Amino acid sequence: MQLVGISASVVVGTLLVVVLWALRRRLLACERALERREQELAVSRAAEQRLGEELVEARRAEEEARRARAEAEAASRAKSAFLANMSHELRTPLNSILGFAQLMERDLSLGHRHRENLMVICKSGEHLLGLVNDILEMAKIEAGRMTLVDADFDLHAMLSGLSEMFSVEAQKRGLTLAIERAQDVPQHVHGDEGKLRQVLINLLGNALKFTPRGSVTLRAWARRGTGAHDGAAAARVRVSFEVVDTGRGMAKEEVEELFEAFGQTATGRRSGEGTGLGLHISRRIVRMMGGDMQVESQPGRGTTLRFDVRLTLADAGDARPGGAARARRIVGLAPGQPRYRVLVVDDRWDVRHCVLKLLDSVGVEVRSATNGLGAVAQWETWSPHLVLLDLRMPLLDGYEAATRIKSSPRGRETVVVAMTASAFEQNRSLAAEAGCDDFLSKPFRDAEIFNLLTKHLGARFELEEGPAERRPAGPPAVDLARAAAGLPPSLRKDLRRAATRLDAKAVQAAIDRFRPEDSELAGAVAELARGYRFDSILALSSADEEEPS
Repeated sequence: MQLVGISASVVVGTLLVVVLWALRRRLLACERALERREQELAVSRAAEQRLGEELVEARRAEEEARRARAEAEAASRAKSAFLANMSHELRTPLNSILGFAQLMERDLSLGHRHRENLMVICKSGEHLLGLVNDILEMAKIEAGRMTLVDADFDLHAMLSGLSEMFSVEAQKRGLTLAIERAQDVPQHVHGDEGKLRQVLINLLGNALKFTPRGSVTLRAWARRGTGAHDGAAAARVRVSFEVVDTGRGMAKEEVEELFEAFGQTATGRRSGEGTGLGLHISRRIVRMMGGDMQVESQPGRGTTLRFDVRLTLADAGDARPGGAARARRIVGLAPGQPRYRVLVVDDRWDVRHCVLKLLDSVGVEVRSATNGLGAVAQWETWSPHLVLLDLRMPLLDGYEAATRIKSSPRGRETVVVAMTASAFEQNRSLAAEAGCDDFLSKPFRDAEIFNLLTKHLGARFELEEGPAERRPAGPPAVDLARAAAGLPPSLRKDLRRAATRLDAKAVQAAIDRFRPEDSELAGAVAELARGYRFDSILALSSADEEEPS
């Protein structure tokens, strides 16, 4: 019995030990589970804290982005307002400078020296206007406001005008300028003549600027649209242009940066000229016209810039006259026409005076007003046929004045042309909404004023006689060549050398040497020199060498 009791005690003790050991293991497992849970909770709390911090940071970033966006929009509005004001403030005095220079050019009593001074004034004014336009074009590109203004124009005349424009600069730099036009280039086309000319002027100007010696060549060729059964396709034409120079050329890394805004090559930076906007704007214009621009260049081997644009064919009668028509100025109204009345409204005296003098010089009856209230009063009492109306004026601006004039049946018969120095196209649409019949941007040319009278009133003008018509009959060219052949050989040699170098001063010095003996020949050669016709002078001074002995 005692043994049985001992055995039971051992068993019970053993069982207790086993149970306690199992409980202990269970407790340890629970403790480990609790520790893991606490660690997970700690990680979760840390993640939650990080998430909260990220949310706070995201809200802060969103608020900063909202604030930055608001500031950017305000800055953009301020920039647009600034550019609009600067456009008006810069272009308005430029209008007076170029306008009065054109008025003086119409004075046939001016001597050659004064005409040369006027050319300098006009050239400098046009250069300044070009810089202003570059900045404004860049602003319009950024704002997405640059648009094409298509019309019919004479492409051949435009290319001839470019040749005339740059020939003097090329001769002054001792360069050869060539304009090569393929036979397939159409003469009368439809497109944005102004922007195409802007691109070509920029490319030619850059080529001449950065070419120390050699030549600059502008080539043009065309590819007609295909489609025998599609009239629209057959009327389309793709015109390609290529400007090739023998200048310094550019390295590959410079070519890659060539079209960036405000970017300039090393050569451009050394020259200290330009804004670095011209090529950037030009490529944007070309792309708007359905083409693209490529450049090929190597250091020391010159540069080739090539682009193409889409145009459509136009009728010869619809195309605007180009550079050739500028040679003959309007001198007055043709006989048998009514006395046209034109009202000029502008708050600036210089603008009013310039237009008044221009229109009065050709026989147009003209009056002026300084603001919109005066314009409405003059219109009511005087009944002008056409009103040239500035849009930005005190008391009553041009928009409101146009609205008041056009609100009556009699006013709807009056032609109202909006004038503005702002370069933004939105002014054009606003002017049209106010009832204006046409739009004139400052600075304007005298031909644009006369074209408005022809377009809206049917006015016809008399043109001055061309140079060939005004020049009195003189000795034939062969006599002039024979007279030049009579000059001493040493003098002909000096004249030939000066003409070869395109040196106007040396040519004049040679002329002065034989003027006492032959004033008529001296005058003829001097006239050639003033026209930079060094090729004709070279032909005269070499005429005797071409004859057999």
